[in-house]
Amino acid sequence: MSLHDEPLQFRVLGTFEITRGNRRCTPTAPKQRALLALLALHANEFVATRRIVDQLWTRGAPRSAIAALHGYVTAVRRALTPGWNSSRNSHPILNTRPAGYVLCLEPHQLDLTRFRELAKRAQAEIAVGDCARAREAIAAALGLWRGAPLADLRETGVFDHDISRLEKEYLELLRNRFDVMLCHGDGHLAVRELEELCTDYPLRERFHEQLMLALCQADRRADALTAYARAYRELSSHAGIEPGPRLRAMHQVILSGDDPFDRGHRHLAGAVTRRSPAGR
Repeated sequence: MSLHDEPLQFRVLGTFEITRGNRRCTPTAPKQRALLALLALHANEFVATRRIVDQLWTRGAPRSAIAALHGYVTAVRRALTPGWNSSRNSHPILNTRPAGYVLCLEPHQLDLTRFRELAKRAQAEIAVGDCARAREAIAAALGLWRGAPLADLRETGVFDHDISRLEKEYLELLRNRFDVMLCHGDGHLAVRELEELCTDYPLRERFHEQLMLALCQADRRADALTAYARAYRELSSHAGIEPGPRLRAMHQVILSGDDPFDRGHRHLAGAVTRRSPAGR
């Protein structure tokens, strides 16, 4: 297989990258790079020309914006497919549609597509109680992340909404990962990371719950109660609210000396089925 026969690979879970084999194909021109990043985030979906213009020119598009966009499209098509010229009727992956464009990618060509497929698979395995398979899918999904999504394009402000959405998906997967670790009785291995996440995301109550569970698994019940007190302070100071019913219920279970992993309290422990490290 020649280099030109190898499929293009698009990566948005980190700095934006396009490669073909070992060759980088990412445009260096800022607007061309932003154009392809936008289309990659919405791969196989129609993206209207007006939407592209509005996102690429956030401070107001000039009258020449449409003409400039056509020039960017031609340039990136040539960068993606050496030898392609505008006299041809179509491009292999960047297709023109009435009043817009579609970037046509196979699932294996975009890290975001693979990430979402693996995250969905992990959620399905958790739902049926197969924590071992869920752990494999989660590890594979997290392995696709190379850093902050679109890290090199953050300063443009073009992708603020998309980046926020991707980070939310990442945190959701982390939440599932900790559920699986607790399922395997590995809460003691998650304590430090959960403490950091509770600091970075003080309003995400599920991380506080998981930290309390992890501390209980590590036979650190007093620390679990301290973690609740900290969560109470954080929620009150940052949002002016008290902990929600799940977190309060978890606190009461631990305070009473009950085991939160007992069958009667399992609704509080999510996917957790293990009782303690001794049960491993």
